[in-house]
Amino acid sequence: MNNYVIEIEKKIKRQKEIPDMIKRIDSLINNENYLLSDIDIKNLENEKLKLEKELVPNNINLQQKHRNFFYSKDEIINAPDISWLITNLIPKQSIGVLIGASGVGKTTFVVNCCQMILKSHANVFIVYIDGDMSGSKIKEIGAHKLMDEYENRFMYAGKTNDYFSDRAQNLLQDIISEQKKYPDRSYLIIEDSLTLVAKKTRGFIDTEFLYKYEREIRALNGTCLVILHKNKAGVFADSQQIINYCDYSYELERNDFNSCIVLHPRKASRFDIQGKAFFTEDRKIIKEVDYDSVNISFRESQFVNFVLDALEEGELNQSELLNHLEKIRFFSEFKVGQKKAIRWLREWADKGKWKYEQRVGKKNAIYYWLDINSETEKLAKLPNNDLMEIQNGY
Repeated sequence: MNNYVIEIEKKIKRQKEIPDMIKRIDSLINNENYLLSDIDIKNLENEKLKLEKELVPNNINLQQKHRNFFYSKDEIINAPDISWLITNLIPKQSIGVLIGASGVGKTTFVVNCCQMILKSHANVFIVYIDGDMSGSKIKEIGAHKLMDEYENRFMYAGKTNDYFSDRAQNLLQDIISEQKKYPDRSYLIIEDSLTLVAKKTRGFIDTEFLYKYEREIRALNGTCLVILHKNKAGVFADSQQIINYCDYSYELERNDFNSCIVLHPRKASRFDIQGKAFFTEDRKIIKEVDYDSVNISFRESQFVNFVLDALEEGELNQSELLNHLEKIRFFSEFKVGQKKAIRWLREWADKGKWKYEQRVGKKNAIYYWLDINSETEKLAKLPNNDLMEIQNGY
């Protein structure tokens, strides 16, 4: 059998060499003929004919030749639809990056996501690789409670800092083996943070090796969420490659005047990720709130809340709304002029926060009212029950 394999390899090697030999003969005949005799040229032409006869004709088309690289129609038709661990937030079979400065709430957010995912996906196993926090901080975020409730479906790694990156890379390889061993499972890997987990060269992330094992985990139906800390200057090393090579990314910021953490989509790729905002108390998530409402200045946020409160009593025209804002001292307290208030009324109506129309029969007055069917309005007013349950349990 071994001799047969060797013979086949020699045959393939010979076939690959023939086209180059034909090119060399053509080059000699066309470019060096002044140095050759007629007999030399005749012999070269005969040798070329022999080689052309020896060459196995290549009648296969481009797709056949590269059949392992091209998708077939059936493969595309039967490809699974995009699915989510958390809708419009964390897609399955993806590599995501969560960027944020120290202390803005990245860990708070991720631990709450873990709770939601474990509760709603019985086949998901989470491995949290943490190179940042001490045992007391891990206890504070409630990791032990997740272990108690979900047992081996939630695992927390990072007990030692010795050769941390090497240990983390070895763990990722073993997770790949586990995913192959248990194909019905879907692993979610949290890496906190990438700069500690990733393979290094001379102290910097080895971009040639970046996401090597994460891509294998993704291909096996797993998901990876990588946390990336900004430095004091608000930037991070190797940022372009880190973002370019991932599937999607968010930047997480803390909005202190609204007591919220806000997630801004930075790279969406093929996933329909959306901006999200969560109200917090004592650094714990209480409920999801409207992203557009909190992703604004404090003055504008208060303006929206005051207008919503006023319109809950019924529709008002523009003059009545401005008089109401004047009465509650909004303009003087927040240093906002009426022209800006009118502009905000129109902008937030366009965003679906309320409705408006100009009525000819009312001297062209502009009237505003709430749309009781507005999903945006519902989101601003109602808590996210899943997150409320998380908070109650933790």
